[in-house]
Amino acid sequence: MSIICNYAVLRFQPYPETGEFANLGIVMVCNNGQFLEMVETRTRKRVTNFFDKLDPAVFTNARQAFAKEVHRVAELANAHPYDTALQLGLFKHLTAPSETMFRFSQPGTIATDDPTATLQELFNRYVCHDFTQREDAETQLKRRINTLLKEQFTDRTYREEKLGDELYHVTFPFVWQNGGITAQAIRPLSFDLDDTKSIIDKGDRWIMQMNRLAKHGGMPQDTVFICKEPTSSNTDQQKVYREIAAELRSSHQIRVIPHEIPRTQMRGLLASAQLH
Repeated sequence: MSIICNYAVLRFQPYPETGEFANLGIVMVCNNGQFLEMVETRTRKRVTNFFDKLDPAVFTNARQAFAKEVHRVAELANAHPYDTALQLGLFKHLTAPSETMFRFSQPGTIATDDPTATLQELFNRYVCHDFTQREDAETQLKRRINTLLKEQFTDRTYREEKLGDELYHVTFPFVWQNGGITAQAIRPLSFDLDDTKSIIDKGDRWIMQMNRLAKHGGMPQDTVFICKEPTSSNTDQQKVYREIAAELRSSHQIRVIPHEIPRTQMRGLLASAQLH
């Protein structure tokens, strides 16, 4: 008989405003009384290279403390293997939405004959594999845009800049200043995320940030978001992405450009900024 398990992916997200995160582990509660956890605590460079502006000591110390907390919760749950309500309560408490650097994905459900083996499979999929294939999509997109800008715009210099004032600012990796005026700001974004909630949450954060930035006088003459769409065939993910893209476009005339368009067409779109 299959064992039903709820699981959630542990994420390290030091900069919530960017939506970028690294998967670090899996927690799982099963209806046979097992409460399992697996957290990556051996390597550091995989994460600190991704978040290259983060002090490695901050990550190492914070991860160690959080891993101990996850292990403590698992031990408490496994001390009461027949108390389903307690175990589910601990799982929900541990994986509840938070504003810390460590947070969990929306829980999923899986049926298995071997929870321990399935835990390892999920760990391999989300932690050992998806980090380079999915979470790194935004970094890869930044590199591609950086190359294109240097090759195609010899008359423009793009730099990473903080736009806004002393009370509120937003960092853009590619900002072109023209005659002392912020002429164009470009931000690559990946919405190729695990679920609809993650897509909505990331989109809402950027809509909020741009609204706030406008109030603090930091909007450039031309704002461009170059977006990677969800690759999943899930129609709900496609639908919410289209909603987010439409809201971004209607917010302060932000331009949303799909990342997969040909290089020459991308150059033309970026060069056609309506400066005023």
